[in-house]
Amino acid sequence: MSEQPSGYRDHAVPQEARDATRRTLDATIGLVGEPSDAERSRTLFAETHTATLSTIGVDPAGVPFGSLVAHAVDDAGRPILCLSDLAEHTRNLAADRRASVLVVETGEGDPLALGRATVMGEMVVLVGDERATALERYREAHPGAFYADFADFRIHRLEVAAVRYVGGFGRMSWVDASGYAQAEPDPLRPHRAGIVDHMNDDHADSLLAFCRELGDRPDTVTARMVDVDRYGFSVLASDGPESGERAVRFVFDEPADTPLAVRAAMVELVRRIRS
Repeated sequence: MSEQPSGYRDHAVPQEARDATRRTLDATIGLVGEPSDAERSRTLFAETHTATLSTIGVDPAGVPFGSLVAHAVDDAGRPILCLSDLAEHTRNLAADRRASVLVVETGEGDPLALGRATVMGEMVVLVGDERATALERYREAHPGAFYADFADFRIHRLEVAAVRYVGGFGRMSWVDASGYAQAEPDPLRPHRAGIVDHMNDDHADSLLAFCRELGDRPDTVTARMVDVDRYGFSVLASDGPESGERAVRFVFDEPADTPLAVRAAMVELVRRIRS
């Protein structure tokens, strides 16, 4: 278990905003026993299907141009796009292949508290077998993409040279391109919402016990799971209405890659409490 300490993370926080800032950071998940930022970036690109493509404008020249695109990813996490020759971003890419693709985590609350990842590099147009393989992957992500066979649409792939990950307030890093390519998306991502809802709806008493007995928070009165991944899960715990919420992280003894493995890990935590 790890608890996120208060801190301002080098921001110049005004005195009048420090209480609100402390509450926000207290409720921000920590770094211990979590997926790496490379894994988080790969997971974001794997679980999202729309992104912001930024290219360097032709007219007006040199001005960044952002546009909404649909994307898929290959086995190395490289974004695959199906772009029309008529689009402004394709015109820009014909003059300068440099581009970036941004994806954002879906969720409620302050959008700046959500995770996002940007990959940067040069865009290439795929042909032959590479095109066929990439198009198949794109159709898996977008089965309704009737336009993919239009004569003016081509399959593009971003060759990733750098990655920037932002995990919400107080967490950000540059991810090495090779580390990004070698990382794996979290295998629990399709099951995450179901696990979180199940624990909060049917095992709220266990979450309280985890915080009180394993999290060194004996005065906890409310606890709700907010995230789970192969390495562990995160809970927001409160000692009462006036105390606010603090993020508490619980780490599995070994990675859990399936919902069944998560269930076994939770049972082990309950057994540890009872013993």
